[in-house]
Amino acid sequence: MFHMRGTTVAKAAEFDFMRKVVMIGAGGSGKTALVNRFLTQKFSEQYIVTIGSQFAVKTVSVHDNNGHDVVVKLLVWDLAGQQRFDFIRGSYYRGSKGALLVFDTTRKSTFLELPKWIEETENALGERIPIILLANKVDLVHERVITTEMGKAFVEEHKLNGYLETSARNGQNVEEAFARLAKHSIS
Repeated sequence: MFHMRGTTVAKAAEFDFMRKVVMIGAGGSGKTALVNRFLTQKFSEQYIVTIGSQFAVKTVSVHDNNGHDVVVKLLVWDLAGQQRFDFIRGSYYRGSKGALLVFDTTRKSTFLELPKWIEETENALGERIPIILLANKVDLVHERVITTEMGKAFVEEHKLNGYLETSARNGQNVEEAFARLAKHSIS
């Protein structure tokens, strides 16, 4: 509340929905780089292992199912992907309303372990939340080993909520990924 010329006025909320979402996928797949690109529109070549999790907040505007513009405040939890952090990750899922599942298109191993991440999410939450698959590092065209068709087939087979090809380096589809996840999280 604030006062204006003797009148008490309730300050309007800066968002319509607040949703916790998680970034999941193998270590080194580019989850942190995608979050940093989303927050700062910048990219760093430096790789720093996420220990446990990192947390970021940003609002996005999307259309709800009725076509109305709504503002969603995303609480983005970037979860450590390395196997040595498996024991701690489960607690970070609590309350999540959506996930961006990330793999590195230049490393087949990150694609092969995608089912593990879906299972871990469902086990931690006791339910299926909206999950969008992100094929990351598509700017590394000559190093790519996982095709678009393989990614789309995985989405169909596992009944995920979407597929996007992203690049934290050049920003391709980064904003779109978070906007789509925000929309799914309020549906």
